[in-house]
Amino acid sequence: MRANIVASVDIPEFDEKKIAKSMETMPVEAGFRVIITDSQTKVFYDSYTEGGYTGKLLVYAPVTEVLINNTNTSSFYSVDGEWIVEAAVPVIKGGNTIGSVLVTSSGDDVDGLISRITLSILIFGIIIILFVFALGVFVATVLTNPIVKLTTFIKDMPKDKLQKCDLVSRDEVGDLVTAFNELIDWVDELEEKRRAFVSDASHELKTPLSIIKLLSDSLIQTPHPDPQFVKEFLNDMGAEVERLTRIVERLLDLTRMDQTSRMKQEFTSVCEIAQEVYEKLMPLAENKEISFTLTKPDDDVLIPIDRDSITESVYNIADNSIKYTEDGGTVKMEVMRDLGNILIRISDTGIGIPKDEVQKIFDRFYRVDKARARDTGGTGLGLSIAMDAVKLHGGYIEVSSEEEKGSTFTIVLPYDSESAMPVSVVENIENPENLLTEE
Repeated sequence: MRANIVASVDIPEFDEKKIAKSMETMPVEAGFRVIITDSQTKVFYDSYTEGGYTGKLLVYAPVTEVLINNTNTSSFYSVDGEWIVEAAVPVIKGGNTIGSVLVTSSGDDVDGLISRITLSILIFGIIIILFVFALGVFVATVLTNPIVKLTTFIKDMPKDKLQKCDLVSRDEVGDLVTAFNELIDWVDELEEKRRAFVSDASHELKTPLSIIKLLSDSLIQTPHPDPQFVKEFLNDMGAEVERLTRIVERLLDLTRMDQTSRMKQEFTSVCEIAQEVYEKLMPLAENKEISFTLTKPDDDVLIPIDRDSITESVYNIADNSIKYTEDGGTVKMEVMRDLGNILIRISDTGIGIPKDEVQKIFDRFYRVDKARARDTGGTGLGLSIAMDAVKLHGGYIEVSSEEEKGSTFTIVLPYDSESAMPVSVVENIENPENLLTEE
């Protein structure tokens, strides 16, 4: 590089004084030697004033090679244990090579320079490493402190009292805190429902037990009771026992649905389910002189469902409609099919449901008219069981109601049209039980 710089100096003609004057503008650093020759290898400038080659012919291979081949040369060699760095370049003017520049330097100086550069790089690298380490510690502290605080908060939180974390952060940790607080809300809500369920279940079980105890105590304390009197009391006790049995059976149904989402599915006709429910409830409707009708589509299909749970869902809703419809009223049950859904609609002309209570009717043990529910033998679990069963099938129940005018419940069961089978196809299968599937 130094040789190229020297070669670029404007040399109007080869004259020792003029060249020396031109080189005055480019001082040569200590340890470097610069030799300028013409095209005949005559030395016109040598930076060494003592023992220099000025005015002499320099017969030296690198110089000769530069002048002949018009190319740069460089080499690194040792002389008496001392390393020498050497470079030669041509001096070109007007497209012609008019001379050469030879620059030599002690390798020790270069080695020292390399050592200084290496040391500088090493020191700079250490500084960068220390800076990165300090920055990493700072960033890690900033990032982990909220997590440590959240972890400590969770560990120190009383086991008998759930608390929300008030840690404020606008990053991923903040999202984690938000999710944790939402989880606390969900657990609180779940715990409240559990307590309400236990309280309601205890109350429901306690009421018939109290009546049975009261009746039995009355019989025990009555000397020589009349047989007819005893029979009436026993009938009342039997009714309360049946009521207890119904409550326990419904609770077991709910427990089974809560504990598993697996269903024993089989290709079933929803129309057949509706017909079965219709026939079972017809005596109840006739006793109240209620007009109970069933409408079904002509093109029936079979879809994979859990027959028992859907049957119970339809039965519970239709049973409620008949029970809460005044004598001489009307209850209609319709089975319909649209694109991707089978609908079972049950409408009545009963007492209806207040608007502010429609969303509560599927809660466990909830009853709109508690006094009337006891008269009809209701447990407040039927609609809850129906909703859970329908949800297990990926469906839902729609409700529309108006007080003193009646209610309409619509069970919506989604199905894949490709998995549905026409009834005529199944009738031709020798072993239809092989169609059973388990989800």
